[in-house]
Amino acid sequence: MELFITGGTGYIGQAVARKAISLGHQVTALVRDDRSAAASALARVGVKLHGGDLREPQSFAATAGAADGVVHMASTNDASAAAADEAAAEAMLSHLHPGAAFVYTSGTWVYGNTEGEPATEASAPNPTPLVAWRPAVEQHVQALAARRSIAAVILRPAMVHGYGGGIFGMLAGMVRQTGSVRIVGDGRNHWPAVHVDDLATAYLSAVERVASGDGRVTGQIFNVVAEDAVAVAEMGEAIRASVGADRVEFWPLDDARKSLGPFADALALDQTVSGQHARRVLAWEPHSPGLIADLSDQKHFQQSNGA
Repeated sequence: MELFITGGTGYIGQAVARKAISLGHQVTALVRDDRSAAASALARVGVKLHGGDLREPQSFAATAGAADGVVHMASTNDASAAAADEAAAEAMLSHLHPGAAFVYTSGTWVYGNTEGEPATEASAPNPTPLVAWRPAVEQHVQALAARRSIAAVILRPAMVHGYGGGIFGMLAGMVRQTGSVRIVGDGRNHWPAVHVDDLATAYLSAVERVASGDGRVTGQIFNVVAEDAVAVAEMGEAIRASVGADRVEFWPLDDARKSLGPFADALALDQTVSGQHARRVLAWEPHSPGLIADLSDQKHFQQSNGA
């Protein structure tokens, strides 16, 4: 397949691009700077680079529309995220031909606190403020895709780990400023988790299956979750031991909000999320190390911090 991906130079996007190339797909990635280290790394594995800006859909929508499938993973990660995401998705869907595939990236934060009960795809969204806009965009993507006979699927990844990247890499990196691993809240909350390599496999399974016309996948939402609920205090201790920090520090939510804004509320979520639907329908089976084992691997954080 000819695939167009947004967010290809990001943490998840790089894994998806590499997986797609390894499976024999032709991949074009949207990049802001084709001379960046991340873009050069994509080019070296055979990814074609397309210069453009997520905030300017006209810079890439036509190229995306010529592909057999689109995997949309990019975000501006700022105050414009909601508007930019919706405009980009709408532009690409408007250019794709009927029968093309479209994979939209959401996340398990749309469930909010799950009160100890496992959230499934049938659970009503109760998003944390940072992603309050996300469910409406999901619905818009599904409706526009259906009107244009585009085979769309929505993925809701759990907290992504692997190779010292993502939010876990950020938590490890904060040790340099504070000497401790700072955990928002009291540590009694839980997060669902998935390794970035397993997540990449799920993306490729989803795009291949919708492109082939699999009616069990088209129009559906899938939680991509390898571990339903991992204790945050246990994560903090694994990071502490791995990076040699002095202690795990529990950061009161009110104080964390002063530094992190609504991101603090997302980190304080207590979630249990089921990934069984993706395992059954996408025939997806995680094979990578679990979260605690991964966080305990010192070399990953050393690599991510340039050591």
